[in-house]
Amino acid sequence: MWLILSDTHDNLNNIERFVEEVKRRNVTHVFHCGDIVSPFALNRLLKIEAEFHAVFGNNDGEVLLLAQRASGRIVKGPVELVVGGKKVVMMHEPFAVEVLLFSQQYDFIFYGHTHKLDVRRQGRTVLINPGDGSGYLAEKPSAVFVDPETGQIDVYRL
Repeated sequence: MWLILSDTHDNLNNIERFVEEVKRRNVTHVFHCGDIVSPFALNRLLKIEAEFHAVFGNNDGEVLLLAQRASGRIVKGPVELVVGGKKVVMMHEPFAVEVLLFSQQYDFIFYGHTHKLDVRRQGRTVLINPGDGSGYLAEKPSAVFVDPETGQIDVYRL
């Protein structure tokens, strides 16, 4: 099981609630699509006993300390990954996501920034913006759980 999360913007209460749900669901990989913001919020995310991948967002402060604490697991996006045999592209801002979706060269496209949930399938590709993890701009904070083998998607709202 994978967790796709974005735009948590230092909301420690929500981060802790997502972490608890991760433990309950036996998540193996966490993908954070940017705007963690501060190293103290990152520390909570790194408590998760899962492989952690993240990209920097436009509001991430203290970039050097975030990169250092994450030991290279936060990078400037877009970034291409192969995880469990699945080809993933991850970014913060929605850079050419429609073109990437149309190209069918990825199994998954993950992005954030807009604070709006966007989950679509086109052919073999699943596009996911998990929405607003902080809850600052959306009515309900959200994240998305994905079973990469079955393709089952669960939009999780706090």
